[in-house]
Amino acid sequence: MGVLIFLAITLGAIALLILLVTTSRTEVKPGCALVYNNIWTGNPRCVLPGTDFIIPGVHRVLEKEVSLKNEAQNPSNVPLITGDGIELEVDYIVRRMQVGFPGMPEFKKLSQVDREKLKSCAVLAVTEINYGDHRDKVLTRMVAHLQSFMEKRTYNELFEDADLEKGEPGKVNAQAKDDIETSVNEALKGDIATLQWGFWNEIDLEDYNLPETLRRAREQKASAKMRGQALKEKLTSAGLQNEEATAWAGKIAFGEAIGEAIGNALHGIFGKKKE
Repeated sequence: MGVLIFLAITLGAIALLILLVTTSRTEVKPGCALVYNNIWTGNPRCVLPGTDFIIPGVHRVLEKEVSLKNEAQNPSNVPLITGDGIELEVDYIVRRMQVGFPGMPEFKKLSQVDREKLKSCAVLAVTEINYGDHRDKVLTRMVAHLQSFMEKRTYNELFEDADLEKGEPGKVNAQAKDDIETSVNEALKGDIATLQWGFWNEIDLEDYNLPETLRRAREQKASAKMRGQALKEKLTSAGLQNEEATAWAGKIAFGEAIGEAIGNALHGIFGKKKE
């Protein structure tokens, strides 16, 4: 009888063990990590791509698919302010937004030490923030650093040969743009998004768009030039010499309302003489 009881207990234990192994066996697909914790101690752990065991009743899955891939993207342009208060629309690209650490090798080349560091980054991405919101949170940190370095420069440092009083926007200073990009990427290495949230982040600063006021000024200047040319032709046909017509047209083109008033008056005078 004792032998039978022992055999029953042994077989039951083996069956229970097999059941635990089959139900707790977890496959993590390539390019992802799984983060879980011990429900009794609260200690979080991470499983990289491959097979591991999550014990029901002991372990709880916190995030089943943490992407280990680079999430490069092209966000919308963002309005930023220069040191002298000029608003620019800045075009930037997220070159890298990836769970990991700066300078991390590709996955297949990770050493054991690197793998443990990557696991820690994945755990941070899940436990320190809501992983589902990581994109918006990381982009906010990127923009904050862009603004920080943008406001250290005046408009004329960012645009060569600019003359705001004359409505001349100038051209982008490529060296200043590259310096800002380098400074932002260096700052991101020590940002909370990397140190506390576990993300390796880098940007490419693409371009600045002209502020709306300067765009309007440039358009108005071009429009005034066209109106001035048209007015010059009208004045010439009305009897003025070419030099006189040019002088009048240049003065009138400064303002649409004044131009229209003087143009109408001159047309009335010279029109009558011609008749």
